[in-house]
Amino acid sequence: MSKTKLQKFKNRSIIIACIVVLALAFLIPQIYRNGHSAPYCYSSGTQITLESKNTHKLNDYQKKQFTKMARLAIDKKDGPFDWKNYQNVSISVYKMKKPSVYGIIYKIRPVIHQKNIITSSIIVKLSDRDLKSYHKFETKDYSSDFSNFLD
Repeated sequence: MSKTKLQKFKNRSIIIACIVVLALAFLIPQIYRNGHSAPYCYSSGTQITLESKNTHKLNDYQKKQFTKMARLAIDKKDGPFDWKNYQNVSISVYKMKKPSVYGIIYKIRPVIHQKNIITSSIIVKLSDRDLKSYHKFETKDYSSDFSNFLD
């Protein structure tokens, strides 16, 4: 290779490396943000099933944060409860028709009475798309078997 061809090759390599670094600098935070935020938060018009027996669109982090939200809503309305005394049975999460509104159906089983399954249905409106602030929500509707179970 001649010196001019070698110089052109080096210049192109440097330009390509800069483009790759810039792309990564913008893509990595976006990927992280998408994995730690509520999906379809600002969409409206249709209900979307995010997590159920047959549908699994939430990652483990999102599922854990929605579980924390459900527990917090139950604690506010019927609690507080010691969650070590309960086992998770299932959680279903739905993106409702209005923006930032989610429906959660949370089923748990007490450790002592294994036959009883307690179902809680909660509709929440998130104040922030970021699920790190899972405690920042407004409970729109709430229904739970806890009141019947504890009587």
